[in-house]
Amino acid sequence: MDITAIWKPEYSVGHQEIDAQHKYLFELWLMLDSIKDQEDNHLSLEQALLSLFDYVEVHFANEEQYLQPHPEFKQHQQIHADFIAQCTTFMEQFGRDALDTHTVVDYLRNWLIEHIVETDIRYFRELKEHS
Repeated sequence: MDITAIWKPEYSVGHQEIDAQHKYLFELWLMLDSIKDQEDNHLSLEQALLSLFDYVEVHFANEEQYLQPHPEFKQHQQIHADFIAQCTTFMEQFGRDALDTHTVVDYLRNWLIEHIVETDIRYFRELKEHS
C-alpha cells in the first residue's frame, strides 16, 4: 500500500507545509502498518513507533505556530497533548510487551484522519476566513 491508497484530497487543510507533514505522518503510519504482522519485528516496530511519535511532536509544534491566533488554540493544543500522552502510554505498553499493535495501528489511522478532517481543516479554514 502506498500513500495514494490512504491520503485523499479532502484531507488537505489548504496549507502546503502542513499538508506535506500530514502526508508524511500517513507514510510513517503505512510503514508501521506494513511491519505489524512480520515475525521477529520487535526492533522494527520499536523504530517505526518512535519515528512516528517523534515526528508527531515536531509536526504538532509546527502546526501550533500557525494556529496560535485561532481563538480555540488552547483546546487544539490540549488535543495534541492528549494524543502525545496516549503515544507515551503505547510506548510503555510496548516496553512491557503488552502492546496490541493491531489496535495501535487502527487507533493511529482513525485518530489522524478524524483529527485532520474534523479539527485541523476547520481551524485552518477559520483562520483563513478571518485574516
